[in-house]
Amino acid sequence: MKKGIIIGAGIGGLTTALALMKKGIDVTIYEQSKEIKEAGAGIWVAPNGLKVLDDLGISQDILDAGKTLEKINVVDINGKPISTIDGNKIKEKHKFATVAIHRATFQKILASYIPKNKIILNKKFSSYQQTDNSISAKFEDGTIAEADFLINADGIKSNARLQIQSHLNLRYSGQTCWRFVSEFDLPETESGNMYEIWSNKKGLRIGYSKINDKQIYVFITNYEKAGGKDNSQTVINDLINLCDGFPPIIKQMILSTKGNDILRNDLFDFKPIKKWTDGKIALIGDAAHATTPNLGQGACQAIEDAYVIAQELSLNNDVEIGLKSFEEKRMKKASYITNTSWQFGQITNTSGLLKSVLMGVLRMTPNSINDKQLDKIYSLDY
Repeated sequence: MKKGIIIGAGIGGLTTALALMKKGIDVTIYEQSKEIKEAGAGIWVAPNGLKVLDDLGISQDILDAGKTLEKINVVDINGKPISTIDGNKIKEKHKFATVAIHRATFQKILASYIPKNKIILNKKFSSYQQTDNSISAKFEDGTIAEADFLINADGIKSNARLQIQSHLNLRYSGQTCWRFVSEFDLPETESGNMYEIWSNKKGLRIGYSKINDKQIYVFITNYEKAGGKDNSQTVINDLINLCDGFPPIIKQMILSTKGNDILRNDLFDFKPIKKWTDGKIALIGDAAHATTPNLGQGACQAIEDAYVIAQELSLNNDVEIGLKSFEEKRMKKASYITNTSWQFGQITNTSGLLKSVLMGVLRMTPNSINDKQLDKIYSLDY
């Protein structure tokens, strides 16, 4: 039986472990944190990710714990539609509509299917070394773990990627994102809808939806210099002032949370790279193909990685051939997602007349073209 090491117990690492275990491959996860704890934010799991989770036998858990979205609406600040995704139509073609769920809930569901002794906490990966027969992962505490293959799901700042491709600059999108989850009741007629509202200002937009019966998830982006900090005592008022001009419900949402519960992150990715593997090691998720969140595909692309890498390692006795095959099958789509998401984000970084023109172009885009793009994103053709 093949034996593997997975670095990182986020959504990508946990899904990969589950997918490999389903194929009869023995894996152990090493996580740098002292406990499995995801950020207090929501996530939208699109049909392509749900198809993988369905294959793993856990899609119903996600559907039960989250909120299925009937419509995803992108509108301007006056409520005029820019684009709409009909969840029922998507469900007819792709079996699932997008589901909104709390990240921590999603992560707990994944972890519940993995034996506790297969997740080792408080182990920060530092480097790897391989021979003809095995690969070793070295941790910052000086310990070493050895296996037949190594999969690094350790994020955009992956230490393993530094060994595979040392010269790589992260790319700043120009946008900072604030996120929070709070208890808030949307009108019943809106409870199955997700909204993304675009301002005419650079980078300023707000997205929200319910993630379960009691909670909503909200994000706010704005064109900002990287590295900014918030004051937890004033951030609520700061965001209210920033979002002045949006519908009144936005102010109510912001007031429903606490300053300490608002997460702030600068949005980075990196240009697609051509090498995710090195012998017996593979990068997955943000370590391999970090993307901005404009398509809602970051986690889903890591989930697709899990599906394909488990498939290829189970089909190939030689792990190096299996990992290389994974890279070849996944690179084209992952690069497409990164590039398309980046382009979409740069559209929102415009302002004034140019932004109005671009929103007009998006409104006039034929449904057939939008449907074709969604099919490309939501399909699972491997």
